[in-house]
Amino acid sequence: MQIKTESTLQSAVPINPGGRQLSYNDEKLLLELSAMRNSTCWRITWPLRIVAYIVRGHFDAVNSELAAVAKWLTPNLLLRLRRSGMARLRQRLITAGFYVNNSEGDAALAAIVSMRNAATESNPSSDPLSAQMPAEAPAVDMSIVTFNSSRWISDFVDSVIALDYPRSHMTLHFVDNGSTDHTVPRLFQAVEKLAQSGIVANVVQQKNRGFGAGHNRGIRSGKAPFCLVTNIDLTFEPGSLSRVVATALSDSNDSAAWELRQKPYEHPKYYDPVTGATNWNSHACVLIRRAAFDAIGGYDENIFMYGEDVEFSYRLRRDGWQLRYCPMAVVSHHAYEHVAQVKPLQYTGSTFANLYLRLKYGTWPEVLAAVPMSLWLIARPAPFTGARLAVAQNLAKLLVLAPAALAGRRKSSAHFPFRGWDYEVAREGAFVKVGPIPADTPLVTVVTRTCQGRHKLLRQAILSVAHQTYPNIEHIVVEDGGAQTRELVQSLAQTTGRQIRHIGLGKVGRSPAGNVGLAAAAGRWCLFLDDDDLLFSDHVEVLAEKLRSDPNAVAAYSLAWQVPTETNRTGVTDYIEVAREVPHYLRQQFDRDVLAHHNYMAIQSVLFERRLYIERGGLEEDFDALEDWILWQKYAVGNNFVFTEKLTSMYRTPADIVKQKRRDDIFQAAYPLALARIRATLGSALVPRIG
Repeated sequence: MQIKTESTLQSAVPINPGGRQLSYNDEKLLLELSAMRNSTCWRITWPLRIVAYIVRGHFDAVNSELAAVAKWLTPNLLLRLRRSGMARLRQRLITAGFYVNNSEGDAALAAIVSMRNAATESNPSSDPLSAQMPAEAPAVDMSIVTFNSSRWISDFVDSVIALDYPRSHMTLHFVDNGSTDHTVPRLFQAVEKLAQSGIVANVVQQKNRGFGAGHNRGIRSGKAPFCLVTNIDLTFEPGSLSRVVATALSDSNDSAAWELRQKPYEHPKYYDPVTGATNWNSHACVLIRRAAFDAIGGYDENIFMYGEDVEFSYRLRRDGWQLRYCPMAVVSHHAYEHVAQVKPLQYTGSTFANLYLRLKYGTWPEVLAAVPMSLWLIARPAPFTGARLAVAQNLAKLLVLAPAALAGRRKSSAHFPFRGWDYEVAREGAFVKVGPIPADTPLVTVVTRTCQGRHKLLRQAILSVAHQTYPNIEHIVVEDGGAQTRELVQSLAQTTGRQIRHIGLGKVGRSPAGNVGLAAAAGRWCLFLDDDDLLFSDHVEVLAEKLRSDPNAVAAYSLAWQVPTETNRTGVTDYIEVAREVPHYLRQQFDRDVLAHHNYMAIQSVLFERRLYIERGGLEEDFDALEDWILWQKYAVGNNFVFTEKLTSMYRTPADIVKQKRRDDIFQAAYPLALARIRATLGSALVPRIG
């Protein structure tokens, strides 16, 4: 079991507020330092520690310190006061336009979680993200807008020809927005090349009225039931179109758009790893149901470029349509010449779109926030020459459009997130590069420990594994105390087409169950996934690539979200995810001394060589807490782990303060016992010395 709360770490393991990690050479010193943290002197100096954390930018630690204070100072009263004060401050910051986590954003994410719970109330009869292409493929119109894009045309066309989709069912509509280079003649050459391959294509030329206007023209040039909006500066993997169309055909009739995954840099916005639901689609490459496109009238041509995809997505959701992310369908998008590149048009276009969308879809505090945000754009240092003039022109345009935008607002049950100048909560690691998956991928075994009464959570965990982009995975579900979940596992194996098997045991405990899973594993690499945790679709792929790139590493680990969750009976009733955050102690490069002091790897975030289990054994079977910390230390002796700063998974912790305290007490009691076991098993040399 992993250390799942920062407050657990702080209550059991003293941390120097100056930032230097303390270490112990024996259990006596550990107990003395733990006693110090529980002393009155330590407790009354909490304001000084909070100031130190703020100065150093450790805001997760500030929140944890406040939570710790709340546990010993009339918990319920202090918690209410804290929430009340934060609510007032939060509302002021929202109105000022600078607070990035607003109530509509929270409600939009809650709606996705609600959809997840509804979809997994029972075993699903189909899974769109695992769907296979039917024998009869539908016609697809591709819309491609170009502007001085000559250098991308050849590779794009070659990748279209290489698609495994029936060529007679594809029609390409190139819309050129007034290019002044060699784009147009090369487009006509491309049309001839496509025709020779059996693919119909045409070229439309018009004045440059923007990305959305160009795609409106391209899509309306065809009649196919599905339209693929795509950039010219990308290439398709051969199976990408078949996979996204298969998802669309298997999906519900109220689903309108399916976004393809981009490489080498995946779009970082949040999507649900269980259902693929998302609050907006990136339109670098997206499949759209024509009926939905026609129903909302296409793109808003008031947006020239950047943000038109968010507006299109919000208008779809306002009218009751659902959006999805399809990670199995992959394109290579050459969006950036270098990491974190600032493009002038992207800067001016995206800031205008954000303010414009606030007028159309924001709550009234978010609409009012457009005023200080506009002033900030003018006052801030210019990120490039001519930025202030371009911003001023956009603001003048916004003033002209504001009356119509405000007058066209409509009530909707959908929620539209705005987070500062962005929209959706983002997963860290946007510029962690991920390359092609090699053909000879080693088998990976995922081991999930479960018990009866957790069917819904187990379904969700299994589906998150079934949606992995890594192609060679076996999933072993080990049930501690019976075989009540066997039918569930068999049903999902059939629905998803994935390799999933069930092992039922008597009541033996979590650690023995984990060892049974490792013993049964056939994979070269293994990872544990608790039944209440979830993997984003690239989790195994990212970690496997990290291991391939470092042959000296025996394990790889990544960042994870800690998700405080409110529920009555875990796995039985619906739950609410209260927040998403990366605890600061997880942002740790591999260091054996730090690992000897505390665990900084969430259990599901670690992919490790199975031979370590054969050589050094598995989980300590008499431990139900911190067993993973002991395991990582056994495996780390003489070996290297490698860290990637991309967020690829999430794990739940109790949101209720009483349940948190109960959990923390378990970890606090287990810490000295785990430390003693580590020293007894591996020797005192593993524990770093003070000084």
